[in-house]
Amino acid sequence: MRFFFLLPLLLFTHAIAGAQTVIYSVVDAASFSPRVAPGELATIFGANLADSTQQATGFPLSRSMAGATVYINQASVPLLYVSETQINFQVPSNLTAGTANMYVTRDGGQSALFQFTVVSSAPGIFQDTSNHAVAQNGTDNSTNSSSNPVASGAVLVVYLTGQGALDHAVADGTATPNSPLSSAKATATATIGGTSATVQFLGLTPGFTGLAQANILVPSLATADYPLVITVGGYVSTSAQVSISGSGTAPPTYLTLAGQLSFANGITNSVAVDGDVTYLCGPNQINIIDTSNVSAPAYVGEFGNADLLGNGGKCAINLNTSEPILVDIVGPGTAPTFAVYSIASLKSPVKLAQLSTTPYTFLNDISFQGTVGYVSTSWFTTSGSSISAQYGNFVAYEFSSLFPELLAVLSSGPGSSGDNVMPNSLALVTGTAYPNTAYIASTTASGASTSGSAALDVVNISSPQSMQGVEQVTVANAAIFLGFGYDESLLLLAGNTASFRNPGVPDFSITGNLTLSTMNIANVESPVGIANVTTTVPTTGTYVVQPLALGTGIFAIVNNPPSTDPAGPSSLMIVDCSDCFVNGAASANNSPVLYPFVTQFGMSDIAAVNGYLLVPNVNGLMIYTIATP
Repeated sequence: MRFFFLLPLLLFTHAIAGAQTVIYSVVDAASFSPRVAPGELATIFGANLADSTQQATGFPLSRSMAGATVYINQASVPLLYVSETQINFQVPSNLTAGTANMYVTRDGGQSALFQFTVVSSAPGIFQDTSNHAVAQNGTDNSTNSSSNPVASGAVLVVYLTGQGALDHAVADGTATPNSPLSSAKATATATIGGTSATVQFLGLTPGFTGLAQANILVPSLATADYPLVITVGGYVSTSAQVSISGSGTAPPTYLTLAGQLSFANGITNSVAVDGDVTYLCGPNQINIIDTSNVSAPAYVGEFGNADLLGNGGKCAINLNTSEPILVDIVGPGTAPTFAVYSIASLKSPVKLAQLSTTPYTFLNDISFQGTVGYVSTSWFTTSGSSISAQYGNFVAYEFSSLFPELLAVLSSGPGSSGDNVMPNSLALVTGTAYPNTAYIASTTASGASTSGSAALDVVNISSPQSMQGVEQVTVANAAIFLGFGYDESLLLLAGNTASFRNPGVPDFSITGNLTLSTMNIANVESPVGIANVTTTVPTTGTYVVQPLALGTGIFAIVNNPPSTDPAGPSSLMIVDCSDCFVNGAASANNSPVLYPFVTQFGMSDIAAVNGYLLVPNVNGLMIYTIATP
């Protein structure tokens, strides 16, 4: 078989400021994910990194090019490509998992020390600008594409990097020999469109440095493009599309890429939209994006840097106050505050106030009815190495004066004891169908016991000063509810088969599988269960559940990675419950169907607006056109 190697596509550009050599980020060279493994091909983005553009021409790879040398833990590393804004290099194979130190020297000058994360495996699939994997159909070695799919039952050769330790080591900067083959020591698995696919071989590709290949047996699927995810030693790759041909009915096309914008974004992001302006609230700053032209969104600027200091990330807009405001929850979780910004001038927000402290810790979210903001809290205490107690509150704050003022905490009825975690809440949009009601996602587990059933608490908020719990609906197949969204009379709840657990690996993580539950909320204060589905998708939780278009019964959800890789990429999936409606009402006849769509770092919120889905990630913003069957 002949092999080829494509240098990673240049998706980012950075302005050059002054003469100082600056490192902005270190990512894998295939998918630009924010972590690397020993021996992996990686990329530095920065400014004034080299004198000119130069590419390696032979082996062994040089350790200095165009005036630039890269040092990791004081040792120089092999270079594949350098330019003023980018360097591609090989991570030293002798690094161990943890934090590594890097700097770049250029013509006698030196950048500041930069720290980056090293893990034992960090699979990154090479892909083009349309998110299609660099892959060959094993039958004839032709390039896999939508016009040239691989047949179900055949082998697909996918090119990646970051496979980790090898059974036969290859010296850094040298070409991999044809014999013996260098195979990955860690166990590798794959899914295509959520369906398990056997990895027949994972190891280095002969003739190249740091380039790996996975030979994957394609499962039986209908003709379509599907997201491929490769897991190595428990570490999850971001997804890349592969093209399959086979019999059966192809899954519907729910989302089509309309436009994208690349910039350095936060590892977590909350989305708030007002008209043609989108705010992406991250830990360190709030980015402003002009989305009036969805095919070419424009970066406007940022604000909040001096206020968030690494602790922001949850925000919401209120247009019912005397002037429109954006409210951001600012941590740390043990001492959270609210930062309030005027968005009367959408592209030039102005800070109005910041609450000095709150009596409640670990605020999860904020949603508004009128001028009142509602939040839930979720936290637990430990004794030794075990959970000793669990806590959650539902709290109301008044924002009519543009300064957050505590009104009340839920004090009676379901959800009022404070002894159950409340990882998500939502004040329903006011109207005749949903009067004065809020829902809380929770669990019946309390105290030191982590065993319980998923619970939905219904709260009457007609009087925010004296909120009352009305009803609690539980579901036996789930241990906890983590997120929910509603489409007219249909409520979709994402839960998990496991709740917070006592120490293990990792400690206190949710280690189960995604569950999906539907309820009829025609009577908003008395939800009626419809269907409960336990999926095979391992996840540590669900960030958000968002209806794509009202009246369709189709939702988008964003799930955390599995417990084997809690700091890994999140997954955007589509839940189709279009058959759950009968004559405009939620029906007990059908169950939700799950379709994986994309896996990326930095996805923690989404927003469906005017027929488009806005999806932020660590590398910027993706905008998809929504197409519902």
